[in-house]
Amino acid sequence: MSVDAERPPEIYDWETGFRVLGDLLNSRNGCVSTRALRNELEKNGVTDARDLCVALQFFDFESSSERTITPPQFRFYHLGRSFYSKEKYDQELKKLEREADHAGRDAERAVAEEVPSPRTNRQEEARLVTYVKGALEELYYSSDTTPEDKNYVFDVHSARAGSSFENVDLLAVHWRSRKVCDLVTVEVKLEFSAQVVHQALNYTRFSHRAWIAVPVETDENSELRERNPALFEYAISHGLGILACRRRQGGRYDVFPIHWPLRHQPLLLEEEEFLERYRNEFEEAGALEPRERNLFPRFR
Repeated sequence: MSVDAERPPEIYDWETGFRVLGDLLNSRNGCVSTRALRNELEKNGVTDARDLCVALQFFDFESSSERTITPPQFRFYHLGRSFYSKEKYDQELKKLEREADHAGRDAERAVAEEVPSPRTNRQEEARLVTYVKGALEELYYSSDTTPEDKNYVFDVHSARAGSSFENVDLLAVHWRSRKVCDLVTVEVKLEFSAQVVHQALNYTRFSHRAWIAVPVETDENSELRERNPALFEYAISHGLGILACRRRQGGRYDVFPIHWPLRHQPLLLEEEEFLERYRNEFEEAGALEPRERNLFPRFR
């Protein structure tokens, strides 16, 4: 993934970045938050520390465009809000797999008496939601604006808080500044179909950006377009974002964006009802004040 097409790799102080990151991983048992790395880089005289943190987050050891950079002698990985050593990253992946399996078992119990949807599909969708949640934490983390001590991505697929086309699978709060944020919604399905597209489009009534997340068989960005050109064009022309989910060994998924969503301006009444449906999550994110304080939300 390219960090910034307008900024060549050599503009970053890679040597300092690698050195500081390596020292922090060694001294902190293989895990360091992005915020802590940025603070340490600034102490070491890096003036564009935020940009360097983002560049490190997406640094690709195998990319031909970055072969002119002398890589460090250690491997590092990024997930959510933190950088990891190889050992700690593998531990986090196993933890994510356990969470996904647990979500699948919960889904199986929840639909034990339901007929319409095959149990195996509901299980796998619940597992997939877990991995998409991790991807959203990557996509919407900003070391400048995201509160360090608050959650901002929530798995609400089992909440069933609204009517048929209002039950989102995931919601996120994207902080555009310290006082303004966007509502983000995601619909997760095992098939790229008209149903998932129209369901996600319905979410634009009450959220600023809407994604669909569906499995793919390859890492090619063009796969879904080639699979159903008319539906793909319809989805992106109406402003939906698309997350491709490639299944890997062991049943885990790699989730990556192949098209980013446009920003919509939801209807005020629909937005307020959506905020109330998931008030607990929005209060936890710090985006909605507790009810007793009677203050306005930060979405505009």
